[in-house]
Amino acid sequence: MNPVVRQRLVGTLVLIAMAVVFWPIIFVTPETKAPLVIQPPPPAPRVDETPLPMPASPEASIRASISGPSHDDEAQVKADQRTRLNSEGDLSDAVESLAPADSLNPIDLARTAPPAIATDESGFAVAWVLQVATVSSKERASVLVDQLVAKGYEAFSQGFQSGENMLWRVQIGPKVDETRFSAIKAEVDRAFRVNSVVVRYRQAP
Repeated sequence: MNPVVRQRLVGTLVLIAMAVVFWPIIFVTPETKAPLVIQPPPPAPRVDETPLPMPASPEASIRASISGPSHDDEAQVKADQRTRLNSEGDLSDAVESLAPADSLNPIDLARTAPPAIATDESGFAVAWVLQVATVSSKERASVLVDQLVAKGYEAFSQGFQSGENMLWRVQIGPKVDETRFSAIKAEVDRAFRVNSVVVRYRQAP
């Protein structure tokens, strides 16, 4: 092919290619698009602030399905009346004549079988205490407890409401074997000049 003709063909192709590229830019009107409108954010969702009820407690459901230990309220009231000390005098000398707990009814543990633990109708173990006295003064109850503990007795006091008055029971125990209090009762009654009573142990609420 003639070189001149070839150059002209190449030039023509270049011009056509440039026309294809630049024609839309120069002669075609661009499309006008709608302006971008930013919508306001939606309102925040309403939150229900009503307090939620407390979830059911497993402990509450268990407590509702079982009953507490049975108590003989009449026997306890009689014990309180029988052991009530009207005199608030000083009994500090009584501890001197009180025999040590370990000297009463010595038991050969190697030959004695452990006592059977009785249960009530609710399945709770039955234990007993020796109620030594019922007093109207917490300080008086503390003195009696200290005197008994000094001699080796497992003594304690419990307060309870009796009508409009607050009273305190001074007790020894608890023990699952009621007969263990036989010698203890005689010794305590003699030393403190009281009339103690063996009664079912009632745990303080």
